[in-house]
Amino acid sequence: MNHGFGVTRTGVGRVFVDLARGLTNSGCTVFAFDRLGHGESDGRFLDVSVPDELDQLSAMLDHVLADGNGPVHLVGHSLGGMESACLAARRPGDLASLTLWAAAAVFVDDVRSGQIQGKSLAPLRDTGVFDFKGQALGPRFVETAEAFDPFAELGAFTGKVFVHQGEADEVVPFEYAQKYADIWSENAVLYRYPDADHGWNRLPDRALLLQRTQADIAGLADTGTEH
Repeated sequence: MNHGFGVTRTGVGRVFVDLARGLTNSGCTVFAFDRLGHGESDGRFLDVSVPDELDQLSAMLDHVLADGNGPVHLVGHSLGGMESACLAARRPGDLASLTLWAAAAVFVDDVRSGQIQGKSLAPLRDTGVFDFKGQALGPRFVETAEAFDPFAELGAFTGKVFVHQGEADEVVPFEYAQKYADIWSENAVLYRYPDADHGWNRLPDRALLLQRTQADIAGLADTGTEH
């Protein structure tokens, strides 16, 4: 499981903990990591960049492949969802399925328009620091984002893709989820949540998200689906 931007491996409101428990009860082995600069990991949030996080995610996958004994199903939320999609394109043969919760491919367009989640990047240009919810983000995140293509070569992954998107998401417009679904076409399932925000912060929305995600992954695991 790959967490979102500025949060931890437990997920928003510990949603990854709930998912991990459900999947474990279904017979799956679950791995979750804090990326550098997040949670209990080393590093500084100041130094975060997507290319570096993709390298970290690839190393995490190496660990899972070495330690596990079955197909790997990757779940990612927000920026972690976007990164998970990119990892699937980079290493299509190593993943059995991909589950994207509000995958934040929008971050590139946000940065190019001079803001992150509606907050101006002007202070970063002036001082070298962007205040992201009390965490200091450095210029490398923005510099690498400006030339990044979150949709590059995603079609290389031919496994099952489950795209979950709230229509009340204040961070990621629905059109980004639709683009993911269009790229993967017949291999994709697009789940709409009319009232869900970016973190699935309502009990009914979160319960349905967890139910669907657990059922999809457990169903593939039961059949031994690898591609």
